[in-house]
Amino acid sequence: ISALFANILIAKKNAEYAEMDEDTTLRNLFGNNKLFEKSKLRSRYATSLDVMAHRLGFKNTPYLFLDDTVTRGDPVIQRISSMKPRGRFRDSFYYNELMYSILTTIGERLGRDSWENLVKNEIYTPLGMAKSKFFTTLDPSTVDIARAYKEDDGSLFPVPFEFLKKWSSLCSTTCVLSSANDMSKFMNYLLGNGSIPGTNDVLLAKKIHRDLFDAYNRLQDPSIEDYFLTIRGVPVSRTHFAYAMGIKRGMYNNERILETADDMHGYNTLMTLFPDRNLGIFIAMTGEDKKDLFRTALSSYISDLYLDKEPWLNSSLLCTFPEPFMKGPDPDTPKVHPVVPLGRLPTDFTGTYTNDIYGKMEIIDKSGVLEAKYGYATFDLQREETTSLKFNMFPTGLIRHMFSVDDLRFREMKNSTYIEAFTVDKFDDAKFERVQPVTNTTTTTTTEKPAGGIAIPL
Repeated sequence: ISALFANILIAKKNAEYAEMDEDTTLRNLFGNNKLFEKSKLRSRYATSLDVMAHRLGFKNTPYLFLDDTVTRGDPVIQRISSMKPRGRFRDSFYYNELMYSILTTIGERLGRDSWENLVKNEIYTPLGMAKSKFFTTLDPSTVDIARAYKEDDGSLFPVPFEFLKKWSSLCSTTCVLSSANDMSKFMNYLLGNGSIPGTNDVLLAKKIHRDLFDAYNRLQDPSIEDYFLTIRGVPVSRTHFAYAMGIKRGMYNNERILETADDMHGYNTLMTLFPDRNLGIFIAMTGEDKKDLFRTALSSYISDLYLDKEPWLNSSLLCTFPEPFMKGPDPDTPKVHPVVPLGRLPTDFTGTYTNDIYGKMEIIDKSGVLEAKYGYATFDLQREETTSLKFNMFPTGLIRHMFSVDDLRFREMKNSTYIEAFTVDKFDDAKFERVQPVTNTTTTTTTEKPAGGIAIPL
C-alpha cells in the first residue's frame, strides 16, 4: 500500500512544475541517456508511469534489499542500470519492488526533502493521519506497534524491528506504517475526487486524482483467479484485470473494485475500494496468510454484508477456505538437511565474489563452517549430499527465520579445481565471480558508469 503514497506524492509534486507529469521520461528527469544499459528502448522512452504500472519488464529482485550499500539515489540507480529485461516494454506485467525506489528518488528531488517528511507533510497531515509513521524512522519503544510474526518450519517467530527498518530503507513499497483509523481516512480520500474529505481544500486536482485509477497495464492470469472464480467452484467470482498506479482494477459480485494486497515479513494487508458504492475495506494482520486467502475471503464477506448481498461465506467457511469449494494450497513441509562434510579446504571457497546487479558477497571460514555475508545478511553454508558443489544457505543472525533455505552452487574453472564463481537460486540465479587477489601495485583508473544525474530541479 506504500506504493499508493509514493504515486500520490509524485503526482502532487509534478503538479508544481508545468513541464512535468507522469509521462516525463526518466532520461529527462535524471539527465541520463543510459539508465538501462541493456535496453536502449527503455533508456530513451521509459517514464515514471512505466515504473508505477510495472511496465518495464524487469523481474523482481527483492534480495537486493539485503544489501545496505544500495541506498536511495545514485547507488540504487546504478544497480538497476545493469538489469536485463525479461518482458516486453509496456506489454508485460513484472512486479518489481526495487524499481519503485526510483520513485523515492524522484519524489525527494522534486520535493527537496526526505521521502518520509514529504509524505508526512503532503499526505499524512492534510488527511489527519496523525498516527501514521514510517519503519525507517520508527522508535518501537514509543509506539504501540503490532509485532510481526514469520512462520518457519511450522512455528511462528517474532520479526526484529531492526531487520524491518533495514529492509524498508528505500521506501515507496515498504515503509508506510499506519493504523486502521488512519487508513479509513486515507480510503475516504481515495474514494473522493481529490479534495480533502470534509473540506474544500484540494490535495490533488480532480483529473490527476482520477488518473491514479486508470488502467495502465493488463494483468494476465492474476493469482486471485486460482481460488476465486466460479469455474473453480466458488459461488461468486473475484477478478483482477488491470493495474493502475499502485492498485489493481477488478470485479467482485458485479461490482467494480480497486484492490491492493501485500505481505512483508509477518505483516499482511489488504485494501479494497468499491468506488461506485463509496465503500472501503482495510484488513491488516500479523502471521501468515498464504495466497492472501483469508484476507480476500474476509473482504468478500464484509462487502456482501455492507452491500446487502447474500453472503456465500460464514465464520466456518472463512476458517476452512478454499475448502470445501476446492483443495487448498499444500502445506509447507519441513525439509531434512543431513550434515555432509565439506570435502575440501575452506580456503578453496573463501574470498570476495561480485555481481553487476547484486554487488558483493563474501565467503568466510567460520571455524570450519562456511558463512556467506551479503550486506547485513549472513547465511551458514552446508554442503548437500551430491557430487556437485551445491550448498544450502541457512539464514542466520538478523535474518534468521525471515527466509527459506536457498541454494548456492560453486563453479570450478574449466579443466581445473579452482573455484571461480557461484550462483544463487533466489538471487535470480545470479552469477557471482571471484575477485582475484591483486598481484601488482600498478595503478589503474576506471570509468564509472553514469549514475542518477541531477536534471530534476533542485
